[in-house]
Amino acid sequence: MHQRRVREIAQDSAGIGLRNEHIPRLLQQPKRQDIDFLELAPDNWMNIGGAKKEYLADIRKKYPLICHSLSLSIGDVCPLNETYINDIRRFLDEYRIDIYSDHLCFSRDPQGYFYDLLPIPTFADALPYLTQRIDRVQNLLGRQLVLENISSYHRYTGEIPEAEFWGELLQRSGCGMLLDINNVYVNAFNHNFDALDYIRSIPGNSIVYYHIAGHLEDEEFRLDTHGMPVLEDVMKLAKQTFYLHGARPLLLERDNNVPPLDDLCEELAGIRASIA
Repeated sequence: MHQRRVREIAQDSAGIGLRNEHIPRLLQQPKRQDIDFLELAPDNWMNIGGAKKEYLADIRKKYPLICHSLSLSIGDVCPLNETYINDIRRFLDEYRIDIYSDHLCFSRDPQGYFYDLLPIPTFADALPYLTQRIDRVQNLLGRQLVLENISSYHRYTGEIPEAEFWGELLQRSGCGMLLDINNVYVNAFNHNFDALDYIRSIPGNSIVYYHIAGHLEDEEFRLDTHGMPVLEDVMKLAKQTFYLHGARPLLLERDNNVPPLDDLCEELAGIRASIA
């Protein structure tokens, strides 16, 4: 069974993703007071050596790390990639990382990976299958698995509401939730449900940390992009989320159109001040 660990990242902390373009500044500067932690994709850092490994070791001396991976594919119909999961565990142990997250999605079929994260249909009869797979992953990791709600753009006949599906999954599996506030907002608009009702229905003790990000708005849909500043309506939803569930570590995502480090940290500070 997975272990519960004392975590070094405070509940009211805020961080950003570790991006290659920011590494030189992070290495040159003393620990920044406006960054409490960094989130990285272990897929890009595992089984490395040389200078890149030294960079990560130096960064870890300054900042706590969270791992947010891309390749677990918990919702596919293939056998779990236990070699990958064991590599993840060794990486987490080496860098003393307590929080490990991935996405509630599938990203491969028997022919290989898609290079995309596809939402799984929220059919009630998928819950026992997912619960079994989550339990196996948690046992291999020796840690709680944390899963993120992702954006989606299609619904199938027979799906139960997304929030109801999440509530059942969290209760049955004991996994944690990475609550992406922006993705709730995007899905609420695209699928015509109330975002705040969704967030209110999530059991607060299952929420491990939050994501917040920007998205693209069209008259007919919202597109999750992680490529622009957080919009005011998402900020409002974030404030309501903190009011309902309390503080959790908050990660500002920016995966493209990445601004200079100082600019990104300034946006993070503004978000933190607004929510506080």
